[in-house]
Amino acid sequence: MKRKRCGFTLMEMLVVIVVGFIIIFLVYQTMATTLKVSGAIRERIAETQRIDFFLNSFSARMLCVVPDSSNNSFQSNEISVELNEYQCRKIIKYSAELNENGKYNLTVTEKDIFLDTEFSYPAITDLDNVEFSFFDGETWATLWDKDTIPEGIAITLEIKNSKIFLPVNLDIKSAQQT
Repeated sequence: MKRKRCGFTLMEMLVVIVVGFIIIFLVYQTMATTLKVSGAIRERIAETQRIDFFLNSFSARMLCVVPDSSNNSFQSNEISVELNEYQCRKIIKYSAELNENGKYNLTVTEKDIFLDTEFSYPAITDLDNVEFSFFDGETWATLWDKDTIPEGIAITLEIKNSKIFLPVNLDIKSAQQT
């Protein structure tokens, strides 16, 4: 009579251990990849939210420009405008500056005229390009050498093969009537 065996052979145990390690390795790799991709997605969403917040702020502020101010200046890489914002006079300067990585940082400098305080902060960093353009009623130009304020100001942001063009109609005529 044959005796029944209880248990597993060494070979069967080794096969189970190897298969178990392969499964654990695949689960680990999947989790690591998922965490890496979700981190990149979160970073991209945060970057998009920062850009969206800046563009909303920029367009709202351009609607508060004091048209006859001597503090207004318009260049393709920097604009400075005097605003009447929340019953307070400010000079806001938006400037594109090249950083050490060969990319552009968009910096905002705010000066409160009455309190004589000033501070700067980076609005958006590591842009491929930043350019301001100005509308004269017919065409957009990057050079504004007129004594009047443009009818519109636009900002173009280039980042990671994407281009964002945000025009803002200054509507100075209706602002002067109010």
